[in-house]
Amino acid sequence: MLTQKRLRTVLSYDPETGAFTWNQGFRKGTTVGTLHDGRGFLKVSIDGQRYLLHRLAWLWMTGAMPTSNIKHLDGNRSNNRWCNLRLGDRMQKSSHRGPRRNETSIPGVWEVGDKFEATVGVDGLILSLGEFETARAAQDAIIRAIRRGQESQRRKRPNAAVI
Repeated sequence: MLTQKRLRTVLSYDPETGAFTWNQGFRKGTTVGTLHDGRGFLKVSIDGQRYLLHRLAWLWMTGAMPTSNIKHLDGNRSNNRWCNLRLGDRMQKSSHRGPRRNETSIPGVWEVGDKFEATVGVDGLILSLGEFETARAAQDAIIRAIRRGQESQRRKRPNAAVI
């Protein structure tokens, strides 16, 4: 388990900017953090273990790893300035999530805020075809995608029937 003492040996943290830099080795003075995932969180590996930088900022400032989620007040998950971080819970965390997807009566069409998302299953995966102004437009996109898939199958196997 990473301690505050070990963290401070390896990295420096500037609470005003939210930036971490290396303290040692050939990387000394360089900025720390690579994109963790598409959600925007930044991470670093220390002693073979991956850590999210916002959680390390909490450890740096308080001396303990956070016991719950960390909330980025401005919604920017790579902004790890101390004034932007607060302990949160699952309910607070969900308030930063985008609009929920609600199923409609049309298979593959989801209501997302004031738009409609069209999805289609391909080889066990669900693919998004995009967002549309109306449910009917989303349904039409699904129909076109299915027809394109059927045409593609016919070209691959001209004598095979596609169902």
